[in-house]
Amino acid sequence: MLKRLKGFTLSEILIALSVVGVVSALVLPNLIAGNKAATAKAQFNTAYALLTKAFADMDADNISIKPASYKGSQSLYPVLKQYQRVTTDCGDFNSDKNDSVCISYGNKNKEGDNYKSFHNGTINMNRFDDGAFVINNGMLFAIENPANGYVWVSIDINGKNKLPNRWGWDLFTFELTNDGILPLGAPGTTAAYSANPQSLCSDNGNSNENGSTCGFFAATRDDYFTRLYRGH
Repeated sequence: MLKRLKGFTLSEILIALSVVGVVSALVLPNLIAGNKAATAKAQFNTAYALLTKAFADMDADNISIKPASYKGSQSLYPVLKQYQRVTTDCGDFNSDKNDSVCISYGNKNKEGDNYKSFHNGTINMNRFDDGAFVINNGMLFAIENPANGYVWVSIDINGKNKLPNRWGWDLFTFELTNDGILPLGAPGTTAAYSANPQSLCSDNGNSNENGSTCGFFAATRDDYFTRLYRGH
């Protein structure tokens, strides 16, 4: 005698599909956020490593890596770019640039740039105007090197053409110190930024430099990018 085969009813299939849909809706956003966080963390680590290696190579070539050696405006820019695989030289603030990949300077902040502070507010574009270049992996290096001032190197870790273009998200700033290149906000960097780095890496900050010290937390907190992209 043949056994009767039992199958799923239409209602059972619909219920199963509904359950799958609910689970996907709950899990998928976390998976996407986790992937973005992992990618950003890897890019940040790569950027920091490339910058550290550049100054180590300069030191090996008997080129000074002391900030006191770079007190002339734009003095670091022509040296540092020799130690990266540059694909586009953006020049200094007086130069014509390829605006499709180069950052605008001063108060220009052209519509196509859309750079913002950590909390998505206005950013101080003057912090990126002393020479810039794009390297072979698409990262954008922009230098702040005023005469008799500090020496900063900011890196857009995924390039200008990929969002969010926000300080502390995909744009991070490092400072050349007597102890080497350090994320801005770390002990040993300019006191105005290192004394209370959390104040310039804050969801509630209104400063146009909010986000400038986030590199310190990205370098020292394993969960920085996870918390960032999951909204915690």
